[in-house]
Amino acid sequence: MAADLVTAPASEEAAPLRRNRDFTLLWGGQTVSQVGSAVSVLAFPLLVLSLHGSAVQAGALGTLQAVVRVVCQLPAGAFADRWNRKRVMQVCDACRVTLFLALGTAVLLGRAPLAAVFAVAGAAAVADVLFTAAETSIVSQLVHRSQLPEAFAKNEARSYGASLAGPPLGGFLYALGRSVPFLFDALSYLCSFLAVSFIRRPADPQQEESAPTSLRHDMAEGVRHVVGSPFLRAVILMAAPVNFALSGVQFSAVLVLTDAGHSPRTVGLAQGCIAVGGLLGALVAARVQRLLPFHRLLVAAVAVLLALVTASTLLAGRTYMVAPVALGLFLAPAVNSALFGKIASVTAARIQGRVISVVALSATAAASTAPVIVGLVVEHGGGRAAMATTIAATALSLLAAVASRRTLRTA
Repeated sequence: MAADLVTAPASEEAAPLRRNRDFTLLWGGQTVSQVGSAVSVLAFPLLVLSLHGSAVQAGALGTLQAVVRVVCQLPAGAFADRWNRKRVMQVCDACRVTLFLALGTAVLLGRAPLAAVFAVAGAAAVADVLFTAAETSIVSQLVHRSQLPEAFAKNEARSYGASLAGPPLGGFLYALGRSVPFLFDALSYLCSFLAVSFIRRPADPQQEESAPTSLRHDMAEGVRHVVGSPFLRAVILMAAPVNFALSGVQFSAVLVLTDAGHSPRTVGLAQGCIAVGGLLGALVAARVQRLLPFHRLLVAAVAVLLALVTASTLLAGRTYMVAPVALGLFLAPAVNSALFGKIASVTAARIQGRVISVVALSATAAASTAPVIVGLVVEHGGGRAAMATTIAATALSLLAAVASRRTLRTA
């Protein structure tokens, strides 16, 4: 199956990624784009609150985007396998430039009704999912197979860096004017469009000669491929609960610290410390991956995470309860990039978009339920009970990893 991959030519096999022109263009463009997206994540609820003053409407906007991303995940993977991935990314960027330029202009002119804000947010979420499916799938066509874990590790560092830099920048830009963050985001997507346009390597998935198929057939094929693969089944069984745990423990920490009487400023600083742990881990993820074979890295990382989440639970209510969480998030980028690197290396290019979308949907769907479940547990059982829920999820992931270690080792 891996033989079907389209990778960098042999002459580039030993070259470092920083000398891979196409990957560097993609990575640089997405760095700017993701900072712009992080700016908008903050600006959207602020805009709704300033225009309409409703926290419920601001929350509904975030819910809309989350639902759109879940619903569009599988179709996006199918489209990424049907079409030229470079062209998909260009179209998505062009759409997002248009959307945010229009919204920024409307806000500047004082003509931004709530319906228009929701429409732009929803449409942008669709473009985000489709772009991400194509961008994740195209990595294996731009770098050599042996460099896939390193490439995904760099993408992890990019994401964590943007999530840290975006909100403060968004607050600063919003203070300059309510339209400025959206115009900035439009500019960031323009930069991404230009970077993608200069990629030279072909980005067409390898398709077998066959009769045209429906979108439903293509999505079903992706699901069947994942269900029929022992390795991918093992990945989902391990990744879903651990993503729930990582999301849940961060949300639990916020609720526990707030309930303990800590100020919003202190809680914010604690969240920042957790995020820094992820960023630092992303910066050294490639080195961490080289310390242990793939299957041992996964088992060791989840086992360490279980110990750290347990330690954080014992410290519940104290500000330094976030220290073990930050250490746990430090290991997450190495695990994520190793997983996606392995998936990309063993999956044929023609179906890679669908496979990655199925795996991503499983992981993100589990993580998205964490705040709701944790919130309910906190309300009825308290903060320690919520933390115990994340411990159970991490233990479930560890059991799945241990039980599947032979499958993970031979993949």
